[in-house]
Amino acid sequence: MAHIFSVEIHEFLGHKIRLAEKGKNKAVKGNDEKVRRYFEGQLLELNTMRRYLSEKIDLKNRKYY
Repeated sequence: MAHIFSVEIHEFLGHKIRLAEKGKNKAVKGNDEKVRRYFEGQLLELNTMRRYLSEKIDLKNRKYY
């Protein structure tokens, strides 16, 4: 069974990623280059954190590498 704290972190990151994607799409539609770049940076950081956690924490068996 997964450690609840690890699951909550993944859910938090997923929520923030969805918000950043919405913000980026809105900036693209509004032709706002600065805001688009901001959200692209946010997405890069959030996806990097999510990828690291996915590689290092096995949510099914609670194994940490």
